[in-house]
Amino acid sequence: MGVQTEKFEKATLLSFYYVIKEGAPYAPLDKDTYEKIQKSPKQYKPNNLSEEMATEMLIEYPDMNYEKWYLGILRGSEALNEKLGYSEGHKDKCWSYAHFGSKAGLSPVKRIKESTDILDWVWNNFDKKMQDQFDGKKDSWNTADVYMVKTAKIAEIKQGMKKALCIGEHNNHLLQDVGWCLGVAEVNTYMSKLLQQQKLLPLSLKQATGGVKVKIKPNNLSQDPDGVEGLQGEIETPLRDIMAIVREDNKWGKNVPAFGANSLTFTGTFQQGEIGIKYKYESKISSNENHATEPRDMVMNNKSKYVQANARNGAIPAPRMAELVYEYTGDQINDHIPMNRKLSSNEIDYWSDELGKLTGGRGNKMDWGGRFTPFSVEGVQKTKKEFIQIASILDGGKPFSGGKFSTPDGKENRPANFDGEFRSKLRLLRYIKMIQNASDKGRLGELLATMYFLSSKINFKQGQLSGPFWKVQ
Repeated sequence: MGVQTEKFEKATLLSFYYVIKEGAPYAPLDKDTYEKIQKSPKQYKPNNLSEEMATEMLIEYPDMNYEKWYLGILRGSEALNEKLGYSEGHKDKCWSYAHFGSKAGLSPVKRIKESTDILDWVWNNFDKKMQDQFDGKKDSWNTADVYMVKTAKIAEIKQGMKKALCIGEHNNHLLQDVGWCLGVAEVNTYMSKLLQQQKLLPLSLKQATGGVKVKIKPNNLSQDPDGVEGLQGEIETPLRDIMAIVREDNKWGKNVPAFGANSLTFTGTFQQGEIGIKYKYESKISSNENHATEPRDMVMNNKSKYVQANARNGAIPAPRMAELVYEYTGDQINDHIPMNRKLSSNEIDYWSDELGKLTGGRGNKMDWGGRFTPFSVEGVQKTKKEFIQIASILDGGKPFSGGKFSTPDGKENRPANFDGEFRSKLRLLRYIKMIQNASDKGRLGELLATMYFLSSKINFKQGQLSGPFWKVQ
């Protein structure tokens, strides 16, 4: 977890606490007062509840931007308060609050005394086999950042979880052997019931988007999801993957990637029932062997125009993305992409052929150049085959150490990650092949929905085990 993300989560939890428990008003402070408090929040003496809330939030998140974070957090607190059926100013002291995974579940926010560790306790009581289903990462099971629980129900909930996990049962291992301990599936079913009864609230936090109403969206409440087979979808913008080898003044630019850009992007939509979902897709370099694929919702603002949500949904787990690539292409994600040497002549021919076949799929368009000339080297356009051949010559074959090559002037001034960027480009061609095949086979809506749900940790097939939560965005 990044430091800024953790600060945002703590400040948001404090806002929930003040609005729900203390009855703090929804209206934000004026910017002048806010910035006055921000200069020295630990020394500031609040004059009212709104100032007290802002002061405590700034103690946890001192550099919290007024427009970017503070205003959005307050709008999220208003949405959650209303979702719980409370009116502005109502006070409810029945809740305990926690930051999921932080200090064994006990909120490090000193101002909040009503803390709990119940959700962390559940995760920590998954045995190794159960945790391994999520690669040992709690976020892969439940994407909640913070959570709330009815204080009077904690003991009851813990007993229910013990029953689901067979904790404390006589002859525990015998119950497991005969399948009486249903494990994660049973825990999720029980948590879904608790969430619908508003006894336990796992909350996934996203940055609010300006001019867009914050909503509370339930996810994974049903263990019998609708599925994605047969869904309709389309790609509304060209698939953009810039294929240009770029240098500035005969040198590799400091601010421009060697290939102009390192991401595959497009805007896609799919329809599930009466609900249409539109999102911006982006796959960008994460490591030499994987991409981070992070869809971002397109949301309607108060001017009835679609804009990008400020926060991404989350990244598709790399193993799941590799499974998708294999399902739609029959290729392993890094086939013919050597990680410890230069490409062989057969591999150069393979990628030249693959690139030549890519059109984006039925009804889709490709953008290979953006502001650069497609398939150009230092501004000179090449054929697709020549482009792959030249990139292969420039490649040092050492993506993990930043292999080098000599430029015509004899100076080694190439970007240290050229080899990694080149391999990233080859992998993106495979992603485009996946999308193209899905389009040509009439499965584009299914693919677009699957990628969206995987990034959001939303179950869409029977047997998937992500836990229930409310998304605040």
